[in-house]
Amino acid sequence: QIEKGTSYLTARSGYLNIKEYAPRGYGGLELDILAWEKVGIHYSLLFGEKDFHMPLAPFGSVFLGLAVAGTEDTTGNNQIGLGLALGVLTAIIPEGISYNIKLSEKSGLAPYISPLQFEFLKGDGRDSYAGGSVGLRYHQYLSDKKFRISPAIEYKVHYNSNPHGGISAGLNIAYQLKKKSEQPTEE
Repeated sequence: QIEKGTSYLTARSGYLNIKEYAPRGYGGLELDILAWEKVGIHYSLLFGEKDFHMPLAPFGSVFLGLAVAGTEDTTGNNQIGLGLALGVLTAIIPEGISYNIKLSEKSGLAPYISPLQFEFLKGDGRDSYAGGSVGLRYHQYLSDKKFRISPAIEYKVHYNSNPHGGISAGLNIAYQLKKKSEQPTEE
């Protein structure tokens, strides 16, 4: 069996400066999975002073699961099992996707788009937002790619009538959880 993908668990620290909110620092964890040859997916769970960030999909999964579970099939039975299954499948939709560009054996670039973000920013007025970002990470690999240091910068917006544009910059320090398997050679 061929295992696909290389996974990194990342400790992330950064600075967020978004319109109409006080600048703030944050920290947390990310999971970055190389799902195809050069295409990766990622999930983030970040915390800061009056700040919380996570993928948006789990929120949508709750509503979808409850909506389906509340319906009946043609025999009059409820659809709790189907609602639960659809809710779980929806919850694992990634927050974003990246394209990995190899610069050398020990470095690379990864432009990314994260259209499915949820943020809670404490301030005046509304505090919870669905949003997205576009960004760029530079990867520097260490110890046979077992570790990775990645400075990153991104432009963020919230999906509402006042999009609150802003910049987030940070540093990721990652540990490789799973290495991509080599293709078997024919003898």
